[in-house]
Amino acid sequence: MPGLPSSVVVKCHLFITTVLLSVFVFSPYALCAQGVYGLEFAGKKIAQELRTSLNLFPDKPLTVKDNLDLSFDLSFAPGYDSYFGYIFRITNEQGQNTDLIYSNQTQSINLVSGDEYTGILFKFPPSEVAGKWYHLQFTFNQQTRITTLRINGQVAGMAALPASLGNQLHIIFGANHYKYSNTYDLPTMRLRDVQIAQGGKTQYHWALRQHDGDRDIDLINHNIAEIEHPIWLAKAYSEWTTRQKITANGNAGLTFDKEKGILYITASDSTYQFTCNGNKLTALPLAQPRKLASGNVTEYDSKRHQLMNYFVDDQQVAWYDDTQRTWSKTAEGNKVTGFWQHNHFYSSYDSSLYVFGGYGHYHYTAEIQKYSTTDDQWKTVVAKGDKFAPRYMAALGATDNGDSAYILGGHGSATGDQLLNPENFYDLLLFDVKRHTFKKIYTLDKPDVPMAFGNSMVVDTKEHAYYALAYANDRMESSLQLIKGSLDKPGYIKLGNEIPYQFYDIKSTASLYYYAKGQELIAVSLYTTDNNTTEIKINTILFPPALLMPDEDEGERNYQYLLWGIVILTTLLTGILLRRKKQEQVAPVSRIYHLPEPPKIAPAFRILELPAPVEKKKAAVYLLGQFTVIDKERNDVSKLFSPLVKELFLLIFLHSSFGRKGISSEKINEILWTGRSVKDAKNNRSVNMVKLKNILEKLGDYSLAKENGKWKLSFDEEVYVDIRHCHQLILRNNIPQLVQVCGRGGLLMETDYSWLDKFKSDLSTELLNIFTRHLDEHAEQLAPEELIQTCDSMLHFDSLCEEAVMYKCRALVAMHQHATARSLFRNFKNEYEEIYGEPFEKDYMAVMVND
Repeated sequence: MPGLPSSVVVKCHLFITTVLLSVFVFSPYALCAQGVYGLEFAGKKIAQELRTSLNLFPDKPLTVKDNLDLSFDLSFAPGYDSYFGYIFRITNEQGQNTDLIYSNQTQSINLVSGDEYTGILFKFPPSEVAGKWYHLQFTFNQQTRITTLRINGQVAGMAALPASLGNQLHIIFGANHYKYSNTYDLPTMRLRDVQIAQGGKTQYHWALRQHDGDRDIDLINHNIAEIEHPIWLAKAYSEWTTRQKITANGNAGLTFDKEKGILYITASDSTYQFTCNGNKLTALPLAQPRKLASGNVTEYDSKRHQLMNYFVDDQQVAWYDDTQRTWSKTAEGNKVTGFWQHNHFYSSYDSSLYVFGGYGHYHYTAEIQKYSTTDDQWKTVVAKGDKFAPRYMAALGATDNGDSAYILGGHGSATGDQLLNPENFYDLLLFDVKRHTFKKIYTLDKPDVPMAFGNSMVVDTKEHAYYALAYANDRMESSLQLIKGSLDKPGYIKLGNEIPYQFYDIKSTASLYYYAKGQELIAVSLYTTDNNTTEIKINTILFPPALLMPDEDEGERNYQYLLWGIVILTTLLTGILLRRKKQEQVAPVSRIYHLPEPPKIAPAFRILELPAPVEKKKAAVYLLGQFTVIDKERNDVSKLFSPLVKELFLLIFLHSSFGRKGISSEKINEILWTGRSVKDAKNNRSVNMVKLKNILEKLGDYSLAKENGKWKLSFDEEVYVDIRHCHQLILRNNIPQLVQVCGRGGLLMETDYSWLDKFKSDLSTELLNIFTRHLDEHAEQLAPEELIQTCDSMLHFDSLCEEAVMYKCRALVAMHQHATARSLFRNFKNEYEEIYGEPFEKDYMAVMVND
């Protein structure tokens, strides 16, 4: 910047640099770009045919003409007892092998040539290296046969190979299926940034940054490496993996041994053990089955290393004998608790079980109860300090030594009476075990959607942070969202994807645990069905969890726009700064500086003339996508529908729609009250009809009456009903608006009744035929964005609709989103083969050809 003092120039440069660095570091795209990546190999505890293999040169071998460097970052997955096996195997044109092997006995990596140890050995104790990255570089001198190993840049070993490495090489990491070189023993390891150089020049670089798929393309020569059974770390750190689904008899309980990484599920006839290390599920039948009361809870005593099962109402505790597979006390299975969804934890600090709050009999409680395992006595704790309001559905996380516990949120009321202003709480409280005091840390801002929390959360006192499962408690078809918050200041961030969660306060619960040795979070949900079984779902995500990666094309494009905007803004601010500085110096203007005109950036999508949006009525019934009912005051009253009332409503309304003539009382009784006497069924129907009418009156004018012996339900035109509007648009052949209406989703996507399948199938078939015909006739006149919108609506009704996938892939290519198109087609092929048991007959190029 000529003509300005150097101090001003330096300050300007610092200002620009600071702004640009801030943008890069704090932008979501940058955070994702800096995230964890790499490939994890399924090893010892997985079936041989499902173990991971990385073949760098699947089509033709690597030709070696000069000294060869092979380098990569290596880590061992934490939580395993054994890491024995082959890290890589190099096979030359004569069938001779050079192997890198990990030995459990010596706890070291060894380079082996043929049948001989080369003498290159490096200590690699799992306790020190698991979960940490090490950079390994092997340099093979082709003339002298001397091989050098460097770890993190330091020479760790050097030796002459007894035989030549070779000139035509196959390099395979992990499981090896190449000709006669088969190996299936491999450590559960992680790999990233595999590079090959010859003569000091890098030729290949496989970063292994993929999120899914079975290939990785090197960044230099675009050579494709093939992977079998990959576990992509980018996905494992940002998306939950379903590990097990279990159906247990009775009202099952749940607890976790965090030292061994074992989930215990206590059922009426068995005790289940899920071992996180190796994904192993064991069912141990009880010597004598026992009935379990509704609301019983299982806890783990970390001092005794023993399971306890308790029922708060009777203050009864039973202990489990894992040798005899018996419980010390029987249980009364016909009882129902008055302490639903209370919080609890075992404190090793004073060898006691603590129980907080709960709900039952239309009442929330703030009662705190303590059970001492040393003298087998219960007592009520009178807590001091800040107020602990009556509540349930809160999250609790205890410190490692059990001297305190944090309680987050919940649902309750100030008085405990369910009828007097029940509300969700968003406060964070700290309970001191020694002093029996509560301290309020802060209160979170109220979210737009009411939010409750999974029963157990994870507390990290070193980072002063907590991890919890949050969910919307105003709907049955909810989802669990992992959040991370501070133990000192209000606020939180969302991590990972959502987990579907069926919420019903006295039937479902969710808990979050942390297995430190395996460095993973475990989310477990339980749902007690009407036939006295419990459905358990176990999901895991690697720790620390990450934000979801954005779409590659969209994220990169938005990031470029963001940088352009910042560059322009920074230039303007710098100009202002310079001008002010020069005014302060009152120096004559020797030169006029003109800001460069910013580049003209074309929009990513052209603006479409979309049809007029659907008119929003005062009240509405949405059956496409998620079941939603809005009253005439624009309040969401979906939560007022109990599961039974909801099914009754849908049963009558759908049988009154689509040209149908209603449903008889006998048919309703058969579906909703099977096995009940006619009198009982009639009484139940009458009671629930009254409940339904009370809700419908909030919407406006409607008709619910019998016509020709069948119940029919209809709404006035002032009430917007999406499936009625959908039918009107079909009759008018208004496809653009029909696409918009169907953009919410398929018919009752999150609702599942056996009788509903016919309605879903009929509507899907009709709409898919209409949309397919529209695309076949008008695809060439439609913009790519319009094509994609239409295809997305089709895929709501059939995720394997070939026509929708075909047209969407072509539209994405037209928008230069090639990677997204290929990913869409690959996912479609995988799902097609999984469901139909046979491969899809067309390849990607065949789909892209316009017949």
